[in-house]
Amino acid sequence: MSEEKGLLPKLEIIIVGVLFLVFLIWSISKCSATRKAYSKQAAEEQAEQNRLDSLDKAKAQEALAGLDTSIQPLKKPAPPSDQPRERLTPLYVITPALNLRSGPGLKFTVLERYNLHDELQFLGEVTDTTQRIDLGDIVTDEPWVKVKSPKGTEGWVYGACVDFYKRELKGVEAD
Repeated sequence: MSEEKGLLPKLEIIIVGVLFLVFLIWSISKCSATRKAYSKQAAEEQAEQNRLDSLDKAKAQEALAGLDTSIQPLKKPAPPSDQPRERLTPLYVITPALNLRSGPGLKFTVLERYNLHDELQFLGEVTDTTQRIDLGDIVTDEPWVKVKSPKGTEGWVYGACVDFYKRELKGVEAD
């Protein structure tokens, strides 16, 4: 009876080992087949890309063959049309008062003064540096922004005092 107890566990281990080896051989063969399929697909895609590249080059050469490469004088620009020009991005004053200055900084001349929620047009220019300014209860460190007023005056305003949305910056004292 003791011989049967010792033989059964060994037989189970052998069966499990054989099943593991069969699974291992099967999975390796599947991986090899998949790798071959991917390699074949990649080679086909590369061949198709090469064919398209050669067609594009041929078309480009045909197009270049018909171009006139002689130097021509510049044409004068067309007179301005009556169509409306592109609308600039609006910025809104978010402080009780804001000065439009002739340059980006506090030392420049004040050109105009605006109130809360007045609309200005952003001209797409912002200073590379920022300036730290005490606005009352808050201290900000922002760049200067170039804008255009409704009257057509172009100048600079402090970036912390304008926003794309109508809101109010809390903690700012009006001078």
